Amino acid sequence: MADTLRVLIVEDVPTDAELMEYELQNARMDFFAQRVETKEAYSAALSTFLPDVILSDYSLPAFDGITALQVRLERAPDIPFIFVSGALGEELAIDLLKQGATDYVLKSRLARLPVAVSRALREVEERKEREQAQAALRQTEELLRKVATAVEQAAEGVMITDSDGNVEYVNPAFTRISGYAEADIIGRESTLLRSDRHPGAFYDSLWHTVKTGDVWKGRIVRKKKDGSVYDMEETISPVKDRFGAIVNVVFVGRDVTEQIRLEEQLRHAHKMEAIGTLAGGVAHDFNNILAAMIGFTQAVLDDVSDKPRVQHKMKQVVKAGLRGRDLVRQILTFSRKSEGERTEVSLTPLIKETHGLLRATLPSSIRMALDLTAIHDTVLADPTQLQQVLMNLATNGAHAMGEEGGRLVIRLSSVTFHDGSNLPDTEMEPGSYAKITVEDTGIGMAPEVRQRIFEPFFTTKAPGQGTGMGLAVAYGIVKAHGGAISVQSGPGQGSIFEVFLPMKPEVTEEEIATSALPTGTERILFVDDEYMLLDTARDMLGSLGYRVLVALNGSEAWNLFLADPWRFDLVITDQVMPDITGLTLARKMLKVRKELPLILLTGYSDLVSAEKAKEAGVGAFLMKPVVKKELAEAVRRVLDTKNA
Repeated sequence: MADTLRVLIVEDVPTDAELMEYELQNARMDFFAQRVETKEAYSAALSTFLPDVILSDYSLPAFDGITALQVRLERAPDIPFIFVSGALGEELAIDLLKQGATDYVLKSRLARLPVAVSRALREVEERKEREQAQAALRQTEELLRKVATAVEQAAEGVMITDSDGNVEYVNPAFTRISGYAEADIIGRESTLLRSDRHPGAFYDSLWHTVKTGDVWKGRIVRKKKDGSVYDMEETISPVKDRFGAIVNVVFVGRDVTEQIRLEEQLRHAHKMEAIGTLAGGVAHDFNNILAAMIGFTQAVLDDVSDKPRVQHKMKQVVKAGLRGRDLVRQILTFSRKSEGERTEVSLTPLIKETHGLLRATLPSSIRMALDLTAIHDTVLADPTQLQQVLMNLATNGAHAMGEEGGRLVIRLSSVTFHDGSNLPDTEMEPGSYAKITVEDTGIGMAPEVRQRIFEPFFTTKAPGQGTGMGLAVAYGIVKAHGGAISVQSGPGQGSIFEVFLPMKPEVTEEEIATSALPTGTERILFVDDEYMLLDTARDMLGSLGYRVLVALNGSEAWNLFLADPWRFDLVITDQVMPDITGLTLARKMLKVRKELPLILLTGYSDLVSAEKAKEAGVGAFLMKPVVKKELAEAVRRVLDTKNA
């Protein structure tokens, strides 16, 4: 109600209206009045005058009080409506009150009018207060319902105990995380969840923090109903009554077991990145040494063409050098964790590394064994993906053996399919394949399960123990590599998974031989900061008929080139040099002579790739150490392409 009361008087007799105003003034009421006597004026006043109270005669020439009451009920039902009439029978008065009138006053007793108005206005205020209060017991109830619903549906586990730690409430997320049903834990001590991963002093400190009224936050290892442990990130808060006494303790936490696992993986990735950086630096120097060994050995092969036994021994040295080169590439591939990058992979070291990882992660109840008999084990593949295949198959076997454990064997052998009659998969091509076998002594599989194990999301594990994607992913990776995967299993007989991967042909003595190598007479500038490699290149390229000039660094090569840009038919440069990189040198030369044939060599560099070299205008990109055949073919290919 406003400070000045707005009174709307519905009355056709002005003197009667004045008498009403007189009584209100006599009662010292602060008001402002407006009189109307037609229905139109009355309706307009409801919208413009906005009265706090309506005083209406019952009988009017233009319209009656009943109509005024009905209009008020439709337009402004909260405004008090008091009939002020000369004569109202008791029965009519009661009927008007039933229809919605607030009160009635006889004109012969107008002294009662201020009391009726005050009481009507007070009732309106009280009714508003009640409605506001009711709207507030409703808002609070709705808020409590929302809070209860939020707690019930929250992803975080919630547990409430009394001040002594006896459990009074747990939400569904808590039961899902801990494995305890509500009936299993209500009324029991929260110490039921303690694991043996923390000393007693840890729990003493935790409860001391809470008992002194502070909030404890941190990670804690809890124990599930089945005895397994899980990591929780919890906030433990004391709840106080209005006197400040702790009456309850609220535990709110989320399961961070998977997050911690991912954090460990990230730390491992950072460690591997650092190892990769170190390996890259070492690999560059080691590849230069291998390049010299292979180069000089191949040079000796030309000098002992009349000594077959010596030639045979020299060829074995070249083979050993090539295996060393492959080993370095393998190390670099693993350290860089290159996804989707196909490279020459030696399966023996990969399986040994994976075996070590599995031994560290699988339960000690599982006895592991290796049987690696393949003489040739090189495939063209993504090593990260192959390792994932092995991990998935081994993990699947470990799960099949359960808590009792058993024996897990990983075998590597080779097999050749001469025709398509006995291929494990109809999409395979005849040829030589590496065969990886993963054998377990688990529960085995029924035929109907065995037929579906490679389907995505198909799993026989309990909810929460697997997604059914492990074997499907392994199947997809193997198929993408042009191979096949098969399984032999029966109930109680364990399982044998066989993975077939196309073999990369071994380097033969005929490939190492130099008799069929392409030759030429062009002038070549060879740039490297290693004296041994300069000598190797001079001998290797010289034996192929080329005229070779060498430069010990990029600056020396740049000066030789600037003196006569058309002096050389081809420039071969190392990438990693102390003064200028090979790629930068190539770009500078190409600005002077746009069509200059170029070959870029590198033992290792994370700043250059075949794609970057090609974009810069380099004709060929070779990884050190380079065998004579590989270099001879690259030189001839680049020269012939530029001259075409």
